[in-house]
Amino acid sequence: MINSPDKNNLADNQPYQIYEFNKNNQEKIPGYFVVSTAKLNVETEENNSNNYLSTVVNQNFFNINYGQAEPSAKEMIDKIADTLQSSPEPEIIINIHGYSSTPSDTETGCKKIYEYVNTHIQQPNKYIFIGYRWPSENPIKTDESGSFGQKLINALYSLPTLLAINLVVGLTISIWSTIVLLFLNILSNSAVHFFTVLLILSGILSSIIFTLIILRISTYFRDTYRGTNYGVTDLVELIRQLDVTVNLPPNKRIKLSFISHSMGCFVVTDVIRILSDVFDVKSINKEPNSDIGNVFRLGRLVLVAPDIPVETILPGRANFLRSSLRRCEEAYIFCNEGDLALRITSTAANYFSFPARTRISGYRLGNITVKHFNNKNDTVGHTPRYGVVNLHKQDYETDYTLDKPYNYLEIRSSSSEHRKLEEITEIPENEVIPADLFTYFDCTDYKDNPNVQIGIVSSALQKPAINFGNYILLTLAFIRKSINNRDPQGVDTHSGYFQGGFSQKAIYELAFLGFQGFLESLSIQGDEEAQIRAFSQKCQEKQIQVILAPQIYQRKAQD
Repeated sequence: MINSPDKNNLADNQPYQIYEFNKNNQEKIPGYFVVSTAKLNVETEENNSNNYLSTVVNQNFFNINYGQAEPSAKEMIDKIADTLQSSPEPEIIINIHGYSSTPSDTETGCKKIYEYVNTHIQQPNKYIFIGYRWPSENPIKTDESGSFGQKLINALYSLPTLLAINLVVGLTISIWSTIVLLFLNILSNSAVHFFTVLLILSGILSSIIFTLIILRISTYFRDTYRGTNYGVTDLVELIRQLDVTVNLPPNKRIKLSFISHSMGCFVVTDVIRILSDVFDVKSINKEPNSDIGNVFRLGRLVLVAPDIPVETILPGRANFLRSSLRRCEEAYIFCNEGDLALRITSTAANYFSFPARTRISGYRLGNITVKHFNNKNDTVGHTPRYGVVNLHKQDYETDYTLDKPYNYLEIRSSSSEHRKLEEITEIPENEVIPADLFTYFDCTDYKDNPNVQIGIVSSALQKPAINFGNYILLTLAFIRKSINNRDPQGVDTHSGYFQGGFSQKAIYELAFLGFQGFLESLSIQGDEEAQIRAFSQKCQEKQIQVILAPQIYQRKAQD
C-alpha cells in the first residue's frame, strides 16, 4: 500500500513541475506535462536547475502566461484531481520517454500524442493524458550539462586522480615510444623490442581509460542512474500525490495506463513494481488484482522497443517483475529484430554489467521476435508468416484457439545463432509465465505501403534472420535517417514505430482504448473469432507478426 502522508508537504520539496497543454475549443481530453526537477549533475545549484527547466519548456505548447507566476505543483495536482473526481470512468495515460531524449524531443513527442488523441479518440470527461519527462542527457546536443565540448572537458576533469595519472603517463610513454621507434634508426634490436613492448602496454592502458571516457560521454549509464533514482521515484511521488488527493467512492477506481519507449520501459516497469503491494495476500497467492493504492487500478502497459532484459518475460526466480506484471489488465510489446540501438549500443553497454553467461541472454526485450527456426541447430528456418501467428485451429474442430506466446518467441543474432525461449530456460510446471501475459507486435518487416521497398523500422527483407551484410546496409539506412529525417531510403530502427501510420495508431489506441476499442477503431465487426481473424488480415497487409495474449481472447469471449 502506498503511504499517505500529508499532501501539503509537496510544496516544501517539489520533485516536479506540472504544465498544462494549450487547449482550444475542439480539444476534449486534457493534457499535462510533468517535468522532474532532479538535476542532470549533482553540482548544479537548485535555482539554476529550476531556471533551466523554465527556459527549456516551450511556452507555445503549454498554458503559460508570460510575466505571471506559474501554478504550483500542488495547485495542478488539485486541478487534475477535480477532473478525475467528476469523471464517471476516469483514466490516466502516462507517456514516458527513453534514453538521451532532449526536452524539446520529449515535448514534441507528448504534444504529438496529445493532438492525436484529441483528433481521433475524443471522449470527454474520461481521459487525462500526462507526458512525463525524467532527467535525461543527450550526448551530443547542448543541455544543462553544456555543449559537447563542455561535456568532454567535464569527463576529463572528473576523472579519478589515479585514472588521470595513468592516462597522462600512458599517453606520454606512447608518444615518446612512437617518436623513438620512428626517428631513431640507431637502436639495437633489444632496444626496439623494449620500446615496442612499452608502446603496446601504454597503448592498452590509455585505451582502457579512453573507453571509460567514451562510456561516460555516451551518457547511457548516467541516464540509467537518473532513471532509477530520479525518474522512477519522482513518478511514484506524482502518483502517490494523486492517490492521497483524489476522493472517490469505494466502488470507483481510476485506471492507470502507460506508454513507454526504450529506457522509459525500464522506468515504468520499476514504477509498477514499487506501486504493487507485495504484502497483499492475493499477490502472495500469485493471484493479484489490478488495484493499487487507494484509488488506482493498473490498466494497459505498452512497451515500445523496451530497453530491458529479456529475463523480464522469462519464468523462474530471477524474474523480479513477475508479480507486478500480472496486475496489468493488458500488456503489449512492440519489437524489431533490426533495432540497432538495442542490439548493438545497449547490448554492448550492458555487456559487463548484466549477469548473463551467454550472448543470447544478454539481448534486450525490444529485440525479441516471432520464431523462424525449429531449434538452435536449424540454419535454414522459414520465411515469416504475418498476421496473428498463434491463432490455431485444432484438427476436426471449428473453433480457433490462441496458443501460448512463450512457444512462439525467440532471440536471433543470425541464421546460425538463435534460441527459442524454451531453449534458454526451462518452464516450471504450473507456473504463470510472464511471456504469456504480453501481446507482441513483431514489426521487423512492417510496411505501411506494400509498394515501398524499405520498411518502417527495418529493411523489411522478409528473411528468417537478418545477417551481417544486412546489418551493414541497415546501419547505413539508419545513418541516412539520422542526417535527413525525410530521406525515403532512411530507417529509424529504434523510434520509427511512432512514425508509421498503423504502428502509431496501434500504440496510442491500445493504451487509451484497449484491444477491443482498437479493433472497433479499425472498423472490425462480428463475433469474437471473426474479429480476431479480421485483425490478423489487417496485420498481414502491413507485414506485422502478432502473437496475441490468450487472456485477451478469453476476456473477449467472456464479454
